Amino acid sequence: MLLFPASANQTIYSQAVKQTDEGNYKCILRNDSIIHSHTVKLYVLDKAPDDPQITYLSDDTKIFIGDKLRLYCEAFVGNVVDLPDAHSEVYWYKTFPNGTRINDIPSRIKQIKTEQEDEQTIGSYLVIDEVLREDFGDYVCVITKPGMSISRIVNVNEKISEVEFLTPTPLPVAKLIFILTGILTLFVLIVIIYLKFGLEWQVRIKDTFSPLEDGDGKKKDVLVVYSCQDAEIALGVLVTTLEGKFGYSCDSKELSFDVSTWLKELSLGEKYRRIAVLVSPALLKGSWDSDAVLGALKELRKIGPKMLCVSLKDFPKNEMEVKDSNGETLRAVIRSLNVILWERKEDEKLWNSLRLRLPPKRNVPQGTDTRLCYNSQESVEDFRV
Repeated sequence: MLLFPASANQTIYSQAVKQTDEGNYKCILRNDSIIHSHTVKLYVLDKAPDDPQITYLSDDTKIFIGDKLRLYCEAFVGNVVDLPDAHSEVYWYKTFPNGTRINDIPSRIKQIKTEQEDEQTIGSYLVIDEVLREDFGDYVCVITKPGMSISRIVNVNEKISEVEFLTPTPLPVAKLIFILTGILTLFVLIVIIYLKFGLEWQVRIKDTFSPLEDGDGKKKDVLVVYSCQDAEIALGVLVTTLEGKFGYSCDSKELSFDVSTWLKELSLGEKYRRIAVLVSPALLKGSWDSDAVLGALKELRKIGPKMLCVSLKDFPKNEMEVKDSNGETLRAVIRSLNVILWERKEDEKLWNSLRLRLPPKRNVPQGTDTRLCYNSQESVEDFRV
């Protein structure tokens, strides 16, 4: 078989058809957004049949008044006996439900003849440029060859736009307002409850259902890391509360001011289930600008997912924040680490945020109130300045 890509209609041509050529042939028409496909079934016969063989016939259709209509009928008639009055023909006529036949179709309705394979396949288009109401009905395609003929019917009906009608039932405005008000009130109530108790519920669910980590061979639950100036807060508040109130086993370690040595200093952190780092200006030798904080947090991020940061001061804000050489900003790194901000007036939020990220505990001891664990109120106020 030969394919002619340069032809206007993508013709496949065979000089001698074989039985193995029988089958389905799919033609695909496509552009960047639309794909159309059509499958042609090829039958290979031992000899040319006596009666015409329909190869294509338009489906019954519905169309709006004023639209363009095109029907097509095609059949294989084979070679015709070479006699002056022996020829094949295809044409259309119209019928009405009462059986009336109109042979003389109006001139505005065009019939365009086609032929292929040396007139062995003939066809005819019926084209109406602008459909009128009287054009609806049955159209019959007739294919004749010497001694016989066949006909096929295509039905054309009017397509009517679907119109949606509103029911005359009055809209219950008062009822709808009542329902919407109830839904809005419930939504606001849920948001308020979540903001007030959401963290606490998450901690309770985690402690109740999450698997315990006690049998993992680690030395203790938490390693608290801090600078020398934050020792009183780290040991007197953080460690004391985690051990006395919530039952976590803790160790502590003082961290140097050299950011580049932090990973080496925390190499023993593998013995602990979590590492809690107190981040403050003191840890950065008083430097609390965006570049210094970004560098410190990126270094701490290398510790891995078991590391959690607790910041003793609000991070610097910069509306014109610039990305570093790796395309990261301070705000993005803070989000990736899920840094916990120690807000002095929201202690319960701090402890719930910490416990949510610490190993689960089934029976949390209820010791002294968290607020009584501060050994030095003055020192706690200092880190907020």
